[in-house]
Amino acid sequence: MASDEQLRIALDAISARTELFRSAIAATADKVRGLLAGTGNVADDQSVSLGHFAEGRVNSERFASFSPKARRIDAEAEVPIRAAQEVLQAVLAEGDDLFVLHLEPGQQLSCQVRHRLSSIGRAFAAAHVIDLAKRGKYVEEEHAAMLEKFPFADWRNSERALAPALVVALSGSDFNPSVIVPFLDEGSRFVFVVEGDAPAAALSRVISPGTFVQQQTGDAALEAFSKFDGPAVAALLPEGTASFVHDPSAGATSYERFVSLELPKEVRKRAIGGISVAQQAQDYALLESLAVLPVPKGDAASDPAGKLSAWLLSQTDLSGSSA
Repeated sequence: MASDEQLRIALDAISARTELFRSAIAATADKVRGLLAGTGNVADDQSVSLGHFAEGRVNSERFASFSPKARRIDAEAEVPIRAAQEVLQAVLAEGDDLFVLHLEPGQQLSCQVRHRLSSIGRAFAAAHVIDLAKRGKYVEEEHAAMLEKFPFADWRNSERALAPALVVALSGSDFNPSVIVPFLDEGSRFVFVVEGDAPAAALSRVISPGTFVQQQTGDAALEAFSKFDGPAVAALLPEGTASFVHDPSAGATSYERFVSLELPKEVRKRAIGGISVAQQAQDYALLESLAVLPVPKGDAASDPAGKLSAWLLSQTDLSGSSA
């Protein structure tokens, strides 16, 4: 099981994203309350309609039973809008639990992430349902299912930009992070907290020019991950694995983007879960190839400046640099 300290580090690292998401959902929920205010079917509606002057002076439940309805929405729109309101409230009520996935050994990472994102997406679906109902375009047979699950594939660009982050706690034998690549877009963020024996360079498969990737051992902090504006992936792994930071803002070429790299002294040659020795070797080779410093060839290497450049590059030990 992931340590409490590592989970705290992971949650701290995604706190800015989760707060942004929660603030947007809370603001939407407040607007819906205002939209429903005065419909008279729920005491809460009348509380909003009456305002603060009625607090402690007026029995809003009794008032709702005989007061006229100051309707702001059509009658047929009220039911789906209230259903959407319930979804928004349920999403907010989950708190941090909504953003933390604890995988049991053997559970498929891609399926669990897809399911959780579909659950989070219900908040976006609620906004769609409210808009459809207000415009008289809501069709229960077609749109009601959106409030039960709303897959990441159906999210708009603006919704993907608002996507909260996920913390995923799992065993090293199930750590196959390349399966989350289809979910990396706009504001997507993932932090893996990995327990037990794990592949040394598993996150190498996630690296792309615009994606921040940080792999650390132990209880290392994730400040650079938190500050990056864009899709980002981080992992806290046990000792014996590679540690590196791939920062897209650090340069145009892949070796420039590796602002730190520390390879394990010994590469373990044994299968881990369903990940074979050959697959682990490919991950490791990919990491080394992405971080290698280029050496000028041909004409560039034959002139004095080219030779000096080649020599300087050959003297640079990236594996000893720090973030």
